[in-house]
Amino acid sequence: MTFFESILLGLVQGLTEFLPVSSSGHLVIIQKLLNVGEQIEFDVFLHFATLIAVLIFFRNDILEILKGILGKSEAGLKTLIGIIIGSVPTAIIGLLFSGFFEEKFSQPKIVVWMLIVTGLILWFSSKFAKSEIFNKTHSTTKISDFLLVGIFQGIAIMPGISRAGITISCALLLGFNRAWAFKYSMLLSIPAILGAGLLELKNFSVNANIISGGIIAMLSGILALYILSKIVIGKKFHIFSYYLWTVGIIGLIFL
Repeated sequence: MTFFESILLGLVQGLTEFLPVSSSGHLVIIQKLLNVGEQIEFDVFLHFATLIAVLIFFRNDILEILKGILGKSEAGLKTLIGIIIGSVPTAIIGLLFSGFFEEKFSQPKIVVWMLIVTGLILWFSSKFAKSEIFNKTHSTTKISDFLLVGIFQGIAIMPGISRAGITISCALLLGFNRAWAFKYSMLLSIPAILGAGLLELKNFSVNANIISGGIIAMLSGILALYILSKIVIGKKFHIFSYYLWTVGIIGLIFL
């Protein structure tokens, strides 16, 4: 893998990890087009780079959670409990069906079909969101809500299904207010990204190209988080549907 390819893949990972367009789906397509094959060590490093992006962007919320652990913030403690509850079904799905999902990474046609499905999910949630009716926050979200979002996050292990897209969509349909839907989805990604990285962390080593791609992934990830926060709160979540449908159709034609 060349320096240019590592920079390009790092940029794609950083932007698509948080924008609701599926980072795994885009990496499969880009790696196929560049003919670089699977880059396990590089993918692991990119996961950790985007994890750092989340920690930086949500540093105040992370601090609030730490205060909650120490018994100094009720909001932080409730958020932490929600993250733990939501992570349980994700972990179970990942452990039980990891082999099934991994097979799909070598099947670009299935990946592009999943991109089209993700577009439909985003469009549906934007049209039928209950966030304006129920306006749930961290203090009014039910355990069943956290579990449902976690189940859908587990489904997003399938390449082409956007983790951010499906979890935010689920949260909006359950009545989370838009700011809380965005925040919970992204905070819920922390154990998911960490777990995915640790599962692949075997005989890991880095070089200059991998590090360069990781830095780009971290910086572009922070930018993507900022853009997504404005789009979700601004009720323009559906605009990503048109992009996903376009990429999916092009992928079906040329892959």
